[in-house]
Amino acid sequence: MFRLFKAKPRIVPSSVAPLTLLPGSEGEHFLQQKYGTMQRALRFYDKQVLNYLSPVMKEFIARQEVLFIATSDKHGDCDCSFRFGKPGFVRTLNDNYLVYPEYRGNGVMASQGNITENPHIGMIFVDFFASTVGLHVNGKAKIVENDDLLKYRKELSKDVIDELKAEGRFRPERWIMVEIEEAYIHCSKHIPLLKKAEKDITWGTDDDGLKRSDFFALQDIPLYQRIGGEAAIQAIAEAVTRKLLLDEQLSPLINEINLQKLLDKQKHFLKTVFGAYEEKQDLPENLRELYRQQSNSRMSDELLDMALVHLKATLVELDVPEHEITQLMTNLSKKSKS
Repeated sequence: MFRLFKAKPRIVPSSVAPLTLLPGSEGEHFLQQKYGTMQRALRFYDKQVLNYLSPVMKEFIARQEVLFIATSDKHGDCDCSFRFGKPGFVRTLNDNYLVYPEYRGNGVMASQGNITENPHIGMIFVDFFASTVGLHVNGKAKIVENDDLLKYRKELSKDVIDELKAEGRFRPERWIMVEIEEAYIHCSKHIPLLKKAEKDITWGTDDDGLKRSDFFALQDIPLYQRIGGEAAIQAIAEAVTRKLLLDEQLSPLINEINLQKLLDKQKHFLKTVFGAYEEKQDLPENLRELYRQQSNSRMSDELLDMALVHLKATLVELDVPEHEITQLMTNLSKKSKS
């Protein structure tokens, strides 16, 4: 027996694809036929896949502390993440909807950003500590603010109401509500059984030591690589050169230099200060004078300051990290003592 899934049937011309009540994508159905797994897949669809949550599935979710999620933006570029909480932090509202809280994080909001562009979400709950079973849940997600979640008060458990009333770092910033389209098991045979150890968790902390933020030693990687390498340097050099040429006070001096030579000089300066060169180089003692030489050596201090304003504006516009801009501009403001 097959159930009617929300994304099915697709009513399309028979020359494109046959009408089907099966869950899953046309791609997986094509590969099942290509590799001869259709009968196994049909048994799985029939015995394991629902378009709602069964009672045992809801009980399973109520015990879980780990949720892995996958989202993508409107272009299909994907992001995979996870959420943790106390057992049962994901709540089922009924057979067709669940919600999970979004607590304070690093502020990037990659998953939530994707959801605003593309509601499709894939989730998997994995019980590493008891059954070693997983539960896939796929559906459509939307962001729900705390106050708006109260509209579903009749379907909310008391602990959700209490969490909404909480203060400080324990209060969710908002919630994700998911309409269920597929729910099915991930079998136990390859999932390891883990032993849970005690760990003190400081919710909502910004302490880099507790977060182990630089575990992968990214701060040891030069800014040149972190911002995108040669392509990023080219973009910055072109943008700042355009600003210099359009400045009526600077353009007479700037036009004295061949355009390609000027671009090369700007790129050399940027690569120097952003750590592009493989051999370890100490930065010149006077970066201000270096930038003067890379623009026009006859540039007065007043005009140099104007050029540096354009450089800073370009770095801001192209989203170079703020603290890197601040440090660079501080160094560039230091005038020669001679």
